[in-house]
Amino acid sequence: MRFAYILAATILLISCNSNKKQDTKETTGMTEEMAMPPVQTIDPDSVLFSFVFMGCNRVDLKDTANPNTNASTANIPELQRTFNEIAALNPKPVFYFFLGDQVLGLDKDTAVLTAQLRAWSRQYQDPSFSALPGAGIQMIAIPGNHEMLYETETKKGKKEEVPAKHGLAAWMNAMAAYMPAGVTINRVTGKDSLDNLMTYSFTWGNTHFILLNTDTYDKSGKIGMAPAAWIVADIKAARKDTAVKHIFLMGHKPALVTEPLYTPDGDKTMDVSVVQALWPEMNKHQVEAMLSAHSHQYDRIQPISGGPYQVIAGNGGSPYEHKAEKDTSRQFFGYTIVYVMKNGQVRLQSMGRSVGHKKYLETLPPGLCTTIRDTANITWGTTDSLWIPGLSLKPAACR
Repeated sequence: MRFAYILAATILLISCNSNKKQDTKETTGMTEEMAMPPVQTIDPDSVLFSFVFMGCNRVDLKDTANPNTNASTANIPELQRTFNEIAALNPKPVFYFFLGDQVLGLDKDTAVLTAQLRAWSRQYQDPSFSALPGAGIQMIAIPGNHEMLYETETKKGKKEEVPAKHGLAAWMNAMAAYMPAGVTINRVTGKDSLDNLMTYSFTWGNTHFILLNTDTYDKSGKIGMAPAAWIVADIKAARKDTAVKHIFLMGHKPALVTEPLYTPDGDKTMDVSVVQALWPEMNKHQVEAMLSAHSHQYDRIQPISGGPYQVIAGNGGSPYEHKAEKDTSRQFFGYTIVYVMKNGQVRLQSMGRSVGHKKYLETLPPGLCTTIRDTANITWGTTDSLWIPGLSLKPAACR
């Protein structure tokens, strides 16, 4: 457990420093933002390619009858806004990674999960809903706990999530179209397989992507058991490829959660044993970042100075949690862009728009501006400034 304690202590220091810095900053008047398409500060000619990631656009159980939703149980106004904004980005992203919790799921009934996933896919594919399907941006989707687990009640009356053995079959049945196309996919093999078809890797240009099903399980039924041995071997193999300059891990659940402070935990994160096996190897073999969702907020940390970042973009449209529930400076829905630059750098921008603080499903005002909420150089070996909640980098026309 020594590694977990070291990480926890490091994150506590980061969290405390971030709070101190936040006190000196003026939070932005989000309600005064004006209509404008999303604006990035990156010169398109300097970008080799870019990709977008986010997760968690589904509704709460109590909101499934809301007229703003359909059979996919997604937050439809947020989904439409995000899809259209991503379609309009310049430069155009190559990939849009949707990192889990597309639907409410958590149901033992295979038919319910399948129907929700198919409805989500129909919504995405509908050209009258958004410009994204025809924009030439490849959608790659992976499942989260709402697709791979179901909720049950213990003898003591406590709710818990347990493996849904039908989850993978339902996912592959409804979502197979959102696997990477035009690339060679490396699959999990050997004892780490664990019905883990949604953990795989591929290389695009000079960048290697490892996508994780973070809600798989072992024979005992223990969840959060991503195949650590296979992932480490895949990282090592990618690093031996001289054409690969950047490596990213992506999964629904993060390795660490800082709000509130957690050591790795199988509910909020991947299982502690997986994190302890992965993070030192990620650092050793120069993985740029772990990109994830699950926690309904945006967050960026760097547990080891100069080492891998962890970026959580679980702010796709599900209700806020952790500090964001009460801290309006953290409350924004959106998506995060990663730019792989021609000069070898990797730049990140988190795009967000403030939302209703009483009813998270309420339709957004049409004049609400999407602004840059975080920007960072996440190139391996660098350490950028801490993310400060509430600091919105507005383009001039939004002021």
